[in-house]
Amino acid sequence: MSEEEKNHLVIVPGGINVDIIGLGVEKIIGAGELTLGGKLRIGPGGKARNMAQMAAAFLGTGKVAMIGRTSQDPFGLWKVPLQSLSDAGVSIRYVKILSFEEAGRKFPGVALIPVDKEGKNQIYVLPGANEDLSKKDIDEAQVLFEGDGQKIMIMGLEIPIKTAEYCIEKAASNDFLVILDPGGVSGPIDEILDERIFLLKPNEHEARILTGLEVADMETARDAAEVVLSRGVANVLITCGDRGGYLFSSKHSLHIPCPDVQDSPIHDETGCGDQVTAMVASCLAEGSSLVEAARSAIFAGTLQYYRAGIQPVNKKEMIKAIPKGEKDETE
Repeated sequence: MSEEEKNHLVIVPGGINVDIIGLGVEKIIGAGELTLGGKLRIGPGGKARNMAQMAAAFLGTGKVAMIGRTSQDPFGLWKVPLQSLSDAGVSIRYVKILSFEEAGRKFPGVALIPVDKEGKNQIYVLPGANEDLSKKDIDEAQVLFEGDGQKIMIMGLEIPIKTAEYCIEKAASNDFLVILDPGGVSGPIDEILDERIFLLKPNEHEARILTGLEVADMETARDAAEVVLSRGVANVLITCGDRGGYLFSSKHSLHIPCPDVQDSPIHDETGCGDQVTAMVASCLAEGSSLVEAARSAIFAGTLQYYRAGIQPVNKKEMIKAIPKGEKDETE
């Protein structure tokens, strides 16, 4: 194992996408409708890729490694997310880059995202090469699951569920803290919701899919969390947009409201949940308690809302934005 690989605190297996965004469209339309307006942005995406970049923005170069799969499409879309990871200091040594032909002429993962003037969005994910991420790909990154000290694995669900389960098994058997962001979930995932998961971080929509319960306040969030906790998951952080987040475990029952931060003309939900998950992992990797990490994560997710697309929050920005009386706890 190289010295570089020994230094990784966070590993992130999962989807690597290109985001094609219509920013500032007039409204989110229904079937058969057409609307004009907005600006086109093409940038890096994929929940796992987002979280890897966001964790590296906070932890620094050489602390985060990505495991994934992409294809060299004829339009060069594949370069966008990989370049952003490299620029952020994320190791991409274990991202398998296939030729377009080797990938069966599959494109890289693509997300189509309209964002209206109020920051509300829709996300259509076309998985492409992500849907072929395999157990073999994970085994080829075995070195990342080794080493001493507390390590963390962040997981998303934009990859095959069997591969996700294999990642969780491998990480848990090597004493990693496993943080699962179930973005992309479309139905029950009972086979992976058990004691191997240290923290499950759904938003209110994903919590409803997983539990069948609507989340609108502290009481309903607790009801949904108890369903998941009963399956063996250690901790649950449910995010609810401008209502902040709700943290539950056998020790915690806490509402974390969104902080007051400086407003901006930009309101964009894209990546806010990813920012929360990445910040929780980053703070835990640096030794924060779960409550401290969750508070910092909701703060970072709020800052992300006032940015166009994926613009990760770094440590200096967090320290600068937190009100003076609260900085000691974060620093």
